[in-house]
Amino acid sequence: MSAQKKEFLFAAVVGSGLTAKAADKAGADYLLALNAGRFRVQGASSLTSFLPVRAANDWVIEFAEREMLGRCSAPIYAGFSVSDPNLDIAALVARTKALGFAGVCNFPSTTLIDGRLGALLEREGLGLERELTLVREATKAGLGSFAYVHNNMQARKMVDAGATAICVNVGFTSGGTGVTTHLTLDTAAAQIERVLEGVPASVDKLCHGGPITSPEEALAITRICGVQGFVAGSTLDRLPVEQTLNEVTKGFTAIPSLSRVETSTPASQHDLVGSSMAMQMIRQELEELAHEDVPVLLIGETGTGKSRAALGLHEAGMAARRQPVVVDCPALNGDEGAVHLLGKAPGAFGGGGTQRGALELAAGSTIIFDEVSALPRDLQGKLLKFTDEKVVQRIGDHSARQIDARIIATNALDLLSCVDTQDFRQDLYYRISGYEITLPPLRARVDDIPELAMHLGQQIGGEVPKFSNAALRRLLEHDWPGNVRELAHAVHRAIRRADGGTVDLKAVDFLRRLPTETPAPETSEAPTAASTSEREWIAAALSRNGFRRAQTAEELGMTTRTLYNKIKKYHLQA
Repeated sequence: MSAQKKEFLFAAVVGSGLTAKAADKAGADYLLALNAGRFRVQGASSLTSFLPVRAANDWVIEFAEREMLGRCSAPIYAGFSVSDPNLDIAALVARTKALGFAGVCNFPSTTLIDGRLGALLEREGLGLERELTLVREATKAGLGSFAYVHNNMQARKMVDAGATAICVNVGFTSGGTGVTTHLTLDTAAAQIERVLEGVPASVDKLCHGGPITSPEEALAITRICGVQGFVAGSTLDRLPVEQTLNEVTKGFTAIPSLSRVETSTPASQHDLVGSSMAMQMIRQELEELAHEDVPVLLIGETGTGKSRAALGLHEAGMAARRQPVVVDCPALNGDEGAVHLLGKAPGAFGGGGTQRGALELAAGSTIIFDEVSALPRDLQGKLLKFTDEKVVQRIGDHSARQIDARIIATNALDLLSCVDTQDFRQDLYYRISGYEITLPPLRARVDDIPELAMHLGQQIGGEVPKFSNAALRRLLEHDWPGNVRELAHAVHRAIRRADGGTVDLKAVDFLRRLPTETPAPETSEAPTAASTSEREWIAAALSRNGFRRAQTAEELGMTTRTLYNKIKKYHLQA
């Protein structure tokens, strides 16, 4: 490196000639040829670099010599593992110099291995001491040495051995790489500051990993602590590539959907729209269940069409001639809820005449329990006899009435998770889930979006609206946390903005394009219209609190039971 220090140093971990040339052209100060980079471009995690998959040192030399050396102007440092007691480190360094490398790097480094394995390596003299020998041999050969360290003792020893650059590794990079971190930028900066204490100004000081996944975050770290630069690994050759491939792939996979300009007419007003395989199978299941006297449980996120599927199932069955009875379970509370469900005899609850409940009103028809997990526990118990024997006993009455009604239930949450949290009776669960169907979220069947948009538009305006390809692409790219219900509102708004013409990109520009990776918010404020989703709000809080649920629930201002249900709903288990 030149005598005059740069304001910001940038080192790029590279695993292919393409990545190396791009980083070199962009002005990288160091190019680190590491086996982790090679694994990443092959689709594996950085953690794979610590496994005995192949001879790491020979592999690094092989791909760097074939794809990088002589093709880049930035200095290339070879990452070597030196834990093999039979390895001749001096010979390895001599070979490295002869090939034209500018220096060496201790990677994969034993400084990142803790616990019993790390202690065993140190006790056998195969850990830090071997890596210090690598740096000493490189110094004697006139090569540079890029040293990964994890604590201040390691940093000082590397400097004494002749390291020309120190890199503080604060853990593997988070954000789409299969690894999570509980560090914030502030806590990472404090850790880096402690590690670099006493490292002279003549040594380049960089950091790597942890919560740093963007240039803005790297700049923030350099302003908070004494580090001079940043080493980009996953943030350079994996995350952007994944994001770009995701965008390009969406463009190509959208072609069949974009070319579909007609919308099918549902057989009934409650039929589920969509030509995807998932929806075809669900429609087939519903059709087969229509004439079977078996209780059906429909599971799906809000807006996925559970109520429509329940009504369609009733309409296709033998009881279609009678109106179904829909019970809004979240609205049932206390004595009034019990009366609404079971009815009452004269004189019960302060007098009055006889009152038939929802279960009796459903005789010869279908009773639909909407969001059944919201039923209070006492009412869940009162339903058991009905689900078992199809009999109803009004409150205050001593006689029971035989009621023949089909049972259909819907719920947004996996009902078994509610059983686990004791919010729902296990015996009732098995009585109402004779057949369970899960309706997929809209993001899991994006090919249905154009067909749905045109169908919904036809319902609104009486004719099938015209969408430009760009507008349909925007609909395909949106995440749709509110599912079909949200899509219906968006189509309505877009048609109004198009004012009778083609729905173009401008008409749907109110749909924000969501980034592939969203940085975790720094505060625990509840999600607003500007935030991405409740899922990411909760995920960020869980990460900050080390997945300690009680602490996270307290921070978010909700009960642990509510948090547990949301963790299950959004699949946020650590």
